[in-house]
Amino acid sequence: MQHILTVNHYEEDNESLMMYPVEEWPEKEWQKLSDGGQMLADSDALTLVYVLDMEDEFVQLRIPKRVWPLLKAAHEQEKHVYVKNGSALHLENFHEEIDYLMDNVPGNGNYGTEMVSAFEEAFNV
Repeated sequence: MQHILTVNHYEEDNESLMMYPVEEWPEKEWQKLSDGGQMLADSDALTLVYVLDMEDEFVQLRIPKRVWPLLKAAHEQEKHVYVKNGSALHLENFHEEIDYLMDNVPGNGNYGTEMVSAFEEAFNV
């Protein structure tokens, strides 16, 4: 079974960006999550997907386009990025993954015209 979490709320301070999913998970299940260390682009849904691991399954942390400007700012300011539902999970590879996408999405037709345009606009690349 594939699990999906969708960011719908966020908070930030000088050092971090905290993202909250709309879905509520029991803390016991949340504690099983770990950083999957990979971010993908879902061109059909115009969303970025940060992969989380949960034992032998993957969990998609879906980050909609409206949150991308915050991701850009967090990246530029080298903030720590977390997802939180009870306890917080640090997305340790966030900066490396954003760098990878910034190098690969702009001008790349494989992502689709709409995704490329939205990404270029949000990340000013």
